[in-house]
Amino acid sequence: MDPNDLLANAGRSRETTIVRDAEGRWFQDGDPLEHPNLTHAFDCWLERAEDGRYCLRNDINWAYVTIEGAPLFVRSVAIDDGGITLKLSDDREERLVAPSLRVGPEGALYCDVREGTMVARFDRHAMFLLEPLVGEDKEGQTLRIGGEIVRPRTVVDPLALVPQQS
Repeated sequence: MDPNDLLANAGRSRETTIVRDAEGRWFQDGDPLEHPNLTHAFDCWLERAEDGRYCLRNDINWAYVTIEGAPLFVRSVAIDDGGITLKLSDDREERLVAPSLRVGPEGALYCDVREGTMVARFDRHAMFLLEPLVGEDKEGQTLRIGGEIVRPRTVVDPLALVPQQS
């Protein structure tokens, strides 16, 4: 598939058949998109449209896409005395908001990013990097983040944003 054809119809319709599955793989019309530069660009262009749906937006145009699972992934973490910096699948780096940590039914760790507007799922590499912070007490597993004990809660819907506290 020619990558130049993917958004060619965007001027006529904002709807596409582009899908990203829960594992972060991109598809169009059921066919995998495997060009690393294209899929990386899609990861970086992912945003929410004004109506709340996911879209790919670049400097030229935008088009709706279907996202299965979390819209972003935590690819890596940097741990320091004050907390954790997340490296996201869209190449952004930001500080972890520890109260937004949660565990989904499948055991994956999630948090809110982009000022609480999107959800990110920790990939295996990022989870592995958290290992030095993991502890356990009588109530279950904990993370020691910036000198504090954080207990990520288990939730049914990890894609639901955590309300931000003022």
